[in-house]
Amino acid sequence: MGVSLGSSVESGSVVHTWRRTTTIDIRVPPEQLTPLLDFITGALERSPYLSQLSRSSIEGGALLQYRLNAQDGSVLDVAVKFLADRVEIYYAPYPPESIKKKDYLGLDVELETIIRSYFADQSRASLYLVFSPKMKLLPGKKEGGIKKLIASVIFGNFLYFFVLILFVGIFLYQFLLMWTPIVLVLMQFVIVIFANNLVAYRGELDITADNASIHIAELRMKRNEFDQVIRSCMPKITEVKKEIYDQTLAVGKELDQNTIVRALNQYGSVCAPESVRIKSVNVYNIVKELAARFGFGEPRITLLNVLPPNAAATGISPKRATVLVTSGLIASMNEEEIKTVLAHEFSHVRARDPLVLMTLATLEYLTRVYLFWPLLMAFGLIIDLAYLFFSFTLLFFVAKFLEARADLDAAVMTGQPKVLAGSLRKLGLYKYQSRVFELVNSGEWLKWDPHPPMYYRIRTLDNLDVSKMRHTFLSAIKGCVRGFVDSLSGK
Repeated sequence: MGVSLGSSVESGSVVHTWRRTTTIDIRVPPEQLTPLLDFITGALERSPYLSQLSRSSIEGGALLQYRLNAQDGSVLDVAVKFLADRVEIYYAPYPPESIKKKDYLGLDVELETIIRSYFADQSRASLYLVFSPKMKLLPGKKEGGIKKLIASVIFGNFLYFFVLILFVGIFLYQFLLMWTPIVLVLMQFVIVIFANNLVAYRGELDITADNASIHIAELRMKRNEFDQVIRSCMPKITEVKKEIYDQTLAVGKELDQNTIVRALNQYGSVCAPESVRIKSVNVYNIVKELAARFGFGEPRITLLNVLPPNAAATGISPKRATVLVTSGLIASMNEEEIKTVLAHEFSHVRARDPLVLMTLATLEYLTRVYLFWPLLMAFGLIIDLAYLFFSFTLLFFVAKFLEARADLDAAVMTGQPKVLAGSLRKLGLYKYQSRVFELVNSGEWLKWDPHPPMYYRIRTLDNLDVSKMRHTFLSAIKGCVRGFVDSLSGK
């Protein structure tokens, strides 16, 4: 196997070249390079198809090389180049066309998963402290079951909501008989009408004109220091945050490293100012600007203090809308990325998507109960279940049109489709810890999830020319249908 990347590589008596390269954007500190290579080689050596594993030093990093031998006699030479700010992967198959694109992606995912698994277990960890100028610091309490249920509906795919309605329907049927579906529909519309209040209840503080910014202090520490902070400070975290708040934001000052460190160290932790990174984002200004672009007043914005980056919007109209953002979203993204994510949610608000989805679900439900079930009962339970599966799959596929349109609307309104694509990559990396979301899989289109596959959304935004976009909804429908058809052939 050759060492000079980009040149020809010998495999037996045949010469072939690197036919694919890819890059993982991950920083490899020099002191972590050797233990990382040990970790990777230990994982790779467990494969029965691997041979010729070697590692060597190169300028600015290291090179790992190995060969994968398939049962049909084909081979794949792999070279992994570790640099300070990225990892480059090179593939050379023989015969040259023996590896398909989806196989390359699978290998990318496998290697990236190994690398990220190493760093996830390593010596540094982060603790996030979230503040706002007019926050209320109350004694902490365990999150109730109702809030957890609301969270599952807000950030889930409404499957939990349908299951809940199903059980309620079974109970009501004992009393209302054939009137049960009508009563259930009325209950659901009441829930949708007041959904904005439910989302606001789920949040922990409102972002307003006089409470415009969110301030986040990230404490990056060694693992043993982090464990000590957790043991000594977490039981008193409310008191710690109150002391920091009282000395800074409460009296009109900005957060600063020294104040944060002093407050933490009073409770027995060991933390240095250089371990603290402070980030402030004026979320209200972002919301105000987006609302003006979309042509309606600012919706209610509420913050949920959880680490996973996410956002959600609900409401039957812009005047009754609430947008919820997590502190993880603000911590992990820059202002332009936050803007594109919120623009996606604003598209849902302007188009009244929650009401549209509930109307579609209601029409499907009433048609199924009063029309199709009486006709299908003679064919037995299997046919009933098959129809139920088909109708739910179709409903969620149609819901994907709305999500795809929200992506396009956000791209057009902000003029930054690639920034939104980058935001989705960050969301995907947090969820999967690898680029598995880039794998083409037709099954992703048929899942009971209103979102199109992540690979499709990112690819569409990366290739989008907003100057040529005219009808976002029609484009979304055509794109989703074409994306599903292409996925059947692995495209």
